[in-house]
Parts: sequence; C-alpha cells; structure tokens
Amino acid sequence: MKKLFTGCLTAIGAVVVLGILIGIFASGGDTSNTAEGGADQTKQENLANNDAMKQDKESTIKKAGIGETATVANVGFTVNHVKTTSEIDSGNEFIENAKTSGKYVVLDVAIKNGQKEPLMIDSSYFQIMSSDGTTYDPVTDGQVMMAMGENGTDFFLQQINPGLSKSGKVVFEVPKELNLKGSVLHCQTGFFGTESIEINLN
Repeated sequence: MKKLFTGCLTAIGAVVVLGILIGIFASGGDTSNTAEGGADQTKQENLANNDAMKQDKESTIKKAGIGETATVANVGFTVNHVKTTSEIDSGNEFIENAKTSGKYVVLDVAIKNGQKEPLMIDSSYFQIMSSDGTTYDPVTDGQVMMAMGENGTDFFLQQINPGLSKSGKVVFEVPKELNLKGSVLHCQTGFFGTESIEINLN
C-alpha cells in the first residue's frame, strides 16, 4: 500500500514538473515572437521618423532668389533680372520684332567658373519648372535671337575659363497664365545634368 502511495506521488510530481516545463517553453516561444515583432515595429517606426526628418530638412533648405548666387560644383549661377513680355522689340527697322501668343520670360543670368578647368556652358543647361512640375526649355527660334540682337547674347556652347564670369540672356516662351511665383530656374553644369541647382523666380 505504501509503495502504491509513493508511486502515485511520484506520478503526480512528474505530471506537475512536465506541466511547468511545457509552460516555460510555451512562454519562452511567445516571448521570442513578441520580441521579434516589437523589434520589427521599432525598426519601421525609426525608418518612418528618418524619412520624415529628411523631408522636413529638404523642405527647409532655402533656395537662392533673384540677385543671389546659387553654387554647385564650384560653379555660381545668378539670376540678376527677370522680364516678361509678349513682344521682343528688335530696335532695328530691318529686323522684325519677335511675338508670341503666350509670353516671353527673359532671364539675365551670370555664371562664374570656380573650377580649376574651363567650363563649357549652353542655354540648354537651363529649364524653368513651374510649381506643378511642368517644365519649359529655352527658346531656340532664330527670330527671337535676332530680335534680341547684341543684347541677346546667349550661352550657346560658351567656354568660361577658371576664375572668370560671363553674363547672357536666356529666353523662354511660356503660356500667358504661367505664374512665376513658385517657379524655379533649374541650372546644371553639363549636358547630362549630374550637377544641378535651383533658383527661385519669385
């Protein structure tokens, strides 16, 4: 009888120990899963916070405005003056005025080469971008260039030696309704636009 009682206690003890072990393993597995899930959530939150900080930083970067120099790759771009007109007066009786159903945006731009080698620049390195993302290329029409005359010196494959500056006019033909407020002039230092900067046209 005593042996039977002892055997029962042993069996009960074994069941209790087994239950405790099962509980520990089950609890450990749940803790691991919870920890992994928490780590993933924390990582996602950190990435979201980093993206938000990056966007805030980009939005607070001040672009250069009219009369201010914007520099990229040691090349300085300055928009000295902005003029809009529907007709470019040639000032010459033998040359017709240039007219448009929209409007011309004439930019007086100066470029300074701060690099250690000559810089080739061209009007095609410029582009106006409106607030809604629409882009406009410079005018290439011969009539416009003729009407601009000597004052219409553009940057057609102009070479600028180190330490020197050159000024010229860049003309764009855009719709009448285009508001330059919120628009920017996109400037780049080469045909492929790997180095670029923007100037507010407000």
